[in-house]
Amino acid sequence: PELYLHYIEDCIDAISCTHAQLTDFIHYTANFHLALKYTWTISDISLSFLDLTISITGDRLLTDIHYKPTDSHDCLDYTSSHPASCKDSIPYTQFLRLCRICTEDEVFQTRASEMSSFFREWGSPLRL
Repeated sequence: PELYLHYIEDCIDAISCTHAQLTDFIHYTANFHLALKYTWTISDISLSFLDLTISITGDRLLTDIHYKPTDSHDCLDYTSSHPASCKDSIPYTQFLRLCRICTEDEVFQTRASEMSSFFREWGSPLRL
């Protein structure tokens, strides 16, 4: 592959070959060891990897946040007995994460609005 990135057991590749060659490569690696199980996605437009959706638009790669279907958007309840600094840091770090992931300002604003609603549901004060 021309690009190979991985995080623990998740990996992403970018490769320049025919669809048939790619399928052959995937089947070869999927049958390499019986204890290993692979899932894969082939796309010419976009794909999700960990918490990212990576899209090709023109000559640019765009990134957006990706929530897995099993994500319940749960977080520490703000009325818990944890220190305020701990509870206040969660929204800060999550919005910072959004800012780093979303390449387009318009997408960031949409995702930030969605995330704000998640925090309101958890009982976080509106000032956050």
